[in-house]
Amino acid sequence: QSQKNSIKMMLSLSRTVVVFLCLASSHALSGSTSSTGQLRAVFSDIDGTLVHYAKDFEKYGVKIVEQNEQAGTAVVEDENGERRNCRLLPSLTMGPACISERTIELVSQLRQTGILFGVVTAARKSTMLTRWPLLPECDIHVCETGSRVWVGGKLDLEFSSRLTKTCGPIDRDIVGEDTRDEPLWQFYRQLRDEVPGLTLDSKSYYGMFRASTREDTAVEAALQGRIESTLPSDIAWAMNLGKYDFYPKAAGKGNVVSYLQDKFQISKEETACLFDDDNDLCMAEQCGTHWLPGLTSRSVEFEAASHPSWHVATKAGQGVFAIEECLEALLYRAKLEHQQEEKQLQQEIMKNIKVVKERTA
Repeated sequence: QSQKNSIKMMLSLSRTVVVFLCLASSHALSGSTSSTGQLRAVFSDIDGTLVHYAKDFEKYGVKIVEQNEQAGTAVVEDENGERRNCRLLPSLTMGPACISERTIELVSQLRQTGILFGVVTAARKSTMLTRWPLLPECDIHVCETGSRVWVGGKLDLEFSSRLTKTCGPIDRDIVGEDTRDEPLWQFYRQLRDEVPGLTLDSKSYYGMFRASTREDTAVEAALQGRIESTLPSDIAWAMNLGKYDFYPKAAGKGNVVSYLQDKFQISKEETACLFDDDNDLCMAEQCGTHWLPGLTSRSVEFEAASHPSWHVATKAGQGVFAIEECLEALLYRAKLEHQQEEKQLQQEIMKNIKVVKERTA
């Protein structure tokens, strides 16, 4: 009889384990495909969002109080005397920018909860590669306004193949804008030849180029005229940091986020974005949650005012202090949802254990 009871208990325990494993498996599967709105991914702009320039945050009472460019470090301080240790990130055209160590830590904590984190920027390839070791550890890196994508540190050739007809192959050397045959570079040469005074930048770009009018109204009018009359149908443009970015219409921050959502089976409702400028708005359209550490352009100010559900940081404009506020809010949400998820799973397990015990009693 004692042996029979032992066998009975072992069978009961085995069934309980099976129920637990099935529940856990079902729970993990539903977590990868559901559209419940639980946070699963965050996509962030870099300049003006994760990293910040003194010329911008000084307007809001934040200043650099210590700086060592050789060591690549700085200390910033707000009006209340609160300080943050920062890393200095290089930029080819705008000088060093600050990213706080606290920002690095918050992104790490977000990823520890299972959140996918990606950076999406218009920066050129050389800037991205130089900054990469100084940025938070990320699952996804995107530069050139969505034209160049790394997933897990590897180039995503599936996405870049969609752009080849418009801007050329991704493995081509990033030189020779005068001889590239694709529509993007034909338009580059057209602007160069037909808009006097326009400054064009193609250095270390394969899938976009940048144009600056240097706030000259005549040059601005001439450029706008060419855009309205001769912009190829497969090319898009957006304003970024006061300059014009031209890139394949199939690229862009919105399209690349949509592609990555499909790739990882993540819904719009499960995606948050961090951003500040005009060229981020198409990315915002693909996301269900929006946090803004600053309002860099009038178009973003207008859109933020038009969308009451968007969250503008109370410290907007204050650089690293503003992005930390945004990341802390997302981390709080992620932890809360994770706790609720674990509690729900535990309740389901206990309920099924009870059923198994009743059936085997």
